[in-house]
Amino acid sequence: NLLSKQMIDQIFINGCSFNQINPKGNIDTFVGKIVAEHFDIPYTNFARGGRGNYRICTTTKMWYESTRSKHNTMAIIEWTSPFRRDYPSNDGWKPIKGYNTTWRTWSTMSNLPWCKEKKAWDFDQEHSLFMLNSILDLQYYFKANRIPYVMYNGLNGEINLNFDDHKLLWNTVDKNHFYSPLRSHMEFIVDAGLMVSKDDYHPNSEGHQEWAQGLISFIKEKQILNKS
Repeated sequence: NLLSKQMIDQIFINGCSFNQINPKGNIDTFVGKIVAEHFDIPYTNFARGGRGNYRICTTTKMWYESTRSKHNTMAIIEWTSPFRRDYPSNDGWKPIKGYNTTWRTWSTMSNLPWCKEKKAWDFDQEHSLFMLNSILDLQYYFKANRIPYVMYNGLNGEINLNFDDHKLLWNTVDKNHFYSPLRSHMEFIVDAGLMVSKDDYHPNSEGHQEWAQGLISFIKEKQILNKS
């Protein structure tokens, strides 16, 4: 890890509750932390439970624009459900130290009655395009600023490749920086039975460890720590 530590001196993490500790479930680890500790690199974590991808995109840019050593930091971005839609709040909800913008979130599923009445809003396309635009937004930001990064889906991405327009955008996603692009961490732990409990579908410690080990192998294979 000597070469990596010379080039990368901090890891930036963003996501939802799948990239945080889970006190209620007595889980004191998470994927980003495991990856950072494996490479022995300090980390900053902006992940917040229940929030969506708009907040992830925006707060990631805020952090990098306020951090001078952009090229010395690798980003780990865990995408959450495109059902979640964030909006700035004026109540200081789940603040991030040093930043004055706070966020709350609503779900597109709350619009189902309106959608059925209007018979116009295609939710399959809505969620798929929202997800694709979130990914490409940060992908192009990272590339423009020569920031090493890796992404993966924490919750299901809902990308629908049955639509040619959507497939066109999906083909522009850099899969060399996207771990397990068609399978989420959520799907992985459900299939393997690695949830906290039947009432808590967050990863247990093994669920975090198993996914993190795959991500670590991907980072090494793609030499992401050595890219800038």
